[in-house]
Amino acid sequence: MAVTRNGHMSEPVMMYAMHTAQRLGCAVLTVHVDTLPAYNLRRRSRRFAEAVEESIAQFRENVKDSGLIVEHLCESGRVGDVVSRLCRAHRRIEFVVLDKGIRLEEVARQSPVPVFPVLCNQQGSFHTALSLPAMKKGGFTMSVNRKRHMKNCMLFGTLTAALYATIFTYQDLVVTYFSKGGVFALLPVATVLAVSYFHGNFTSSFWSAMGIEASKKETAKKVTPAHAVVDGVTRVSRPDTRPRVQMNA
Repeated sequence: MAVTRNGHMSEPVMMYAMHTAQRLGCAVLTVHVDTLPAYNLRRRSRRFAEAVEESIAQFRENVKDSGLIVEHLCESGRVGDVVSRLCRAHRRIEFVVLDKGIRLEEVARQSPVPVFPVLCNQQGSFHTALSLPAMKKGGFTMSVNRKRHMKNCMLFGTLTAALYATIFTYQDLVVTYFSKGGVFALLPVATVLAVSYFHGNFTSSFWSAMGIEASKKETAKKVTPAHAVVDGVTRVSRPDTRPRVQMNA
C-alpha cells in the first residue's frame, strides 16, 4: 500500500511501489489522504480531487504495459488512523510505503504491518529507510539499489562455487598438502577463511539484492554520575526522577 497526503503522489513512490509489486508478484493499493478536510472545504477539496485524478491517471499510464493490478482510494483524516483502519480491513496488505511529508512515527505506532518511507536524493535516485521502532531488534529495510548487490552476488557466488568445486575435484591433492604439517598447516585455516568470506558476502549480497537488509542497533550512551566531595564525604548526585508539571502561558 502506497500512502500520500498530497493530491499528486511523487514519482519515486510510484516507481518504488510498482517495481516492488512486480518483484513480489502482488497488487498495489494507492491511498490519497486529505488531512485537512475541513479547511477551505469547497475550493481545497475540489483542487485535491483534481490532483488525485491526475495522479491516478499517471499511475495507470506507468503500469499499463506491466499487467500490474492497481487500486486507488481517497480518504480523509489522520494518516495513522487511515493506515490502521485499511490494514485491518484489507488483510492482504503486507507493508506500507509512505510519500514525503508524512511522519514515520505517526503511522508506525498504529500500523500492524511494516512501514517504509521513501527518500529521494538530489540525483533522483531513491531508497527506503528503516520503519517500525519494533524492528530495531534485528529488523530489515528495503533497498532499490540492486545493481551493485547483483554484481557482488554473482561475483562471490561464482568464487564460492569455484572454491567448493576445486576442493571436491582435487580432494586427494588437497588432503595430501593439508596433512603435511609445518607451513602447510596454514592451508586449512586459509581455506576456511576464504570459504567464510566468499560465502558470507554472497549471502549478504543476495538478501540485499532481494531488498532485505539488516538494521543497525543504536548503542545506548552511558552517563557517568557526577561526584561531589562535601566535608570529606563523597556524594554521588543522582538524577531527579520526580514528576513535574510544566505550564506554557
